[in-house]
Amino acid sequence: MPSSPESFPPTLWTTILAARDRQSPEYRDRMNRLISRYWKPAYWVLRSRWNRPHEDARDLTQAFFAGLLERDWLATVQPDKGRFRSWLRVVLDNFMRNELEAAQALKRGGGARTLSLDAVDPDPPVEAAGLSPEQVFDRAWAIHVFHETVEDLRDLYRREGRAEWIPVFERHELDRDPPSAAQLAQEMGKKQHEVENALKAARVAFAKLLRARVKETIGEGASVEEELKALAEALR
Repeated sequence: MPSSPESFPPTLWTTILAARDRQSPEYRDRMNRLISRYWKPAYWVLRSRWNRPHEDARDLTQAFFAGLLERDWLATVQPDKGRFRSWLRVVLDNFMRNELEAAQALKRGGGARTLSLDAVDPDPPVEAAGLSPEQVFDRAWAIHVFHETVEDLRDLYRREGRAEWIPVFERHELDRDPPSAAQLAQEMGKKQHEVENALKAARVAFAKLLRARVKETIGEGASVEEELKALAEALR
């Protein structure tokens, strides 16, 4: 499944709405674009919220997205109704409550399309204790978006020939015990103001990429600022 930012259109809603046309020759490609964005949060929710072991959660994730491929679940989604992830969370919960038996049959049926989920982590990153189903899904979504945005920044800096600043940004902004700009400058043999300027530029670039990621999956009437606030709250 595609994973690079270039594989997505300017707004993911374009893909979501177009993917409802199952007769289109581009249907499979559009659905793969959609699935590549949401399969990991769905898997994490199945691990954390539904307490499924790794192999079971992986199979159920395959069955869930096979349902999106083979059925008309997308016919009910509309961008003016709000966030796509909210709709997907409800569909996932309904799938687990009402179609678990069918999912097991689909997994064993032999005729199902399979999806490549080799990169999933055996341990769920979302601790579900004390969280509502909505909070579990939102936290899984937020973690996924955050990690994707970090990878977007890495890709951007590699393309622009600024790869040396990637570990500097990650250490200063993401480490639990981050080094100071002065320490980083000494390690790199650069002046402190050069490191400070590079960190500022990286933060601006990261914020821009994060906004772009968030904007892809909100409806026409939704606010990017509200979604960013929701993402920050979920990460807490």
